[in-house]
Amino acid sequence: MGSTVKLDHQNSSRRILSNQSSNDSVEMQKRSCGLSERSIAILFTLVASLGHVSVGTMVAWSCNAFSKLHDIEMEKRLQLLELEETEELSEHQRRSLTATPALAAAICALVVYKVYHRVGTKMFMLTAATLMIVANFLLTFGNYFWQLSVGRALAGVAAGIITTLVPLYVDEFGSKQYKPLLDSILYVQFGLGILVQLMSDLIPFTQLSSMVSSTFPIFLFIGFLFLPESARYLATSQQINQARAVLKRTHNCHDALTNQLMENSLNHWQQSKNQGGGPIGLWEGLKKFPNTRIVLPTLMLIVFQQLTDAVPMMFYLSRILSLVDGQYTPEWTAITVAAILVGSIPVYRLLNIKIGDYKVLIWSSLVMAASMATLGWHCHVQALRNHPEANTHLPLACFGVFMFMYGIGFQRIPWRWLDAAIEDDANTTVHVRTVANAISWAALYLSVRLLPFLIAFVGVGCLFWNLTVICLFAVAFILVSLPNMDRAMLHSKPLGADGGSGASSSSSSCALERVPDVEETV
Repeated sequence: MGSTVKLDHQNSSRRILSNQSSNDSVEMQKRSCGLSERSIAILFTLVASLGHVSVGTMVAWSCNAFSKLHDIEMEKRLQLLELEETEELSEHQRRSLTATPALAAAICALVVYKVYHRVGTKMFMLTAATLMIVANFLLTFGNYFWQLSVGRALAGVAAGIITTLVPLYVDEFGSKQYKPLLDSILYVQFGLGILVQLMSDLIPFTQLSSMVSSTFPIFLFIGFLFLPESARYLATSQQINQARAVLKRTHNCHDALTNQLMENSLNHWQQSKNQGGGPIGLWEGLKKFPNTRIVLPTLMLIVFQQLTDAVPMMFYLSRILSLVDGQYTPEWTAITVAAILVGSIPVYRLLNIKIGDYKVLIWSSLVMAASMATLGWHCHVQALRNHPEANTHLPLACFGVFMFMYGIGFQRIPWRWLDAAIEDDANTTVHVRTVANAISWAALYLSVRLLPFLIAFVGVGCLFWNLTVICLFAVAFILVSLPNMDRAMLHSKPLGADGGSGASSSSSSCALERVPDVEETV
């Protein structure tokens, strides 16, 4: 009897020690797993964001490309004797080459949605990288207008694929803790592409300049060979186990709440097809979306995002700055402005300002309006004096403030609100995101086409005053259509939260209590 009691006591002690050791092991795994998962998510995002760098180089290509094509001395040095046709590019052809990528991207966003369920993210991104490489080749060695047009169109198709799929792909990596960081990487990389293109334009040899821009789609292609397929696509293709394995690489696999949210997402994605096996139609999916009170005004904000002309001006930045005058050359002023755009979000995060997104968007838009009004008045005074002041720093200061405020405001907040509004329904995320991307590129196309006309007919000073009015209209629209849209009233939920389930709603509220917002803590 005593031996039995002693044996039971030993077994009990072993179980206690085993459980304690197991708990310690799990706790250590959670800590190491959390760091590893975060690092993997950031690594995957950096690779995918090379596509946004390529899109940025595509946007800034037209800033100095036409002046290089018309540089006769450089043509003689490079012995490009077949550039006679490009020497006669009309203004209409130049505008066409500049704006073509935006139109191609808008159309491509809708095409991607129709065939995504058959191809998947990985194959699409490899295709986009290939198209961008071919586009850079045509833009470098093309001697005629049609070759340049084909190159710009292919670049636009690649941009449409990248901007449609990469944000959705990155959203799959992001848990509540570090999703804002991953989104910020995408925004910064787009500005970095613009900066790289403007700096490479200083290289006198066009071929070498284009090689610098071509490195990013090459690395994008190589990187995506090693990245996993989209978990959303795998779940849509009924490959649930593979999709679950992909999600576990970037999410805390030891947390019950995270597991529940991942399973909710997998179930939503698995059911995102109609009875015919294809994706639910865009219009059908939008009609089923319940949160239209926020989504529709936010889509209009994305239109305002392009109408403020922060990105459209990047297509013509050197040309616009040549009309403004100032202390520095247009090329170096453009580079400085692009550098300010790249650094705007990192600087804002480092400052750790405790202001909600609603106030940031309102005040940044007002400051953008003030900077454009000041720049318009400067151009008006310079025209009246008829002798520009070459030593003034005002153009650089106004453009710098404008781009910084755009970077922390309109560049990121409308998309963040849109993501927060559609997180409750994983079935319609792709629908709304696709429509928003197509609308954004279509508005960008119209702005890029109209900008040269405005400069020619009303002058660059009146153009800046027109942008002032647009920014003020945007502020009025936000105040009327989206009142009280601060983060305190629009909490974003973790991946795959199901707003219709009581258990999921309580889980989401628990997650919000447990996890602080990264933008306020990092």
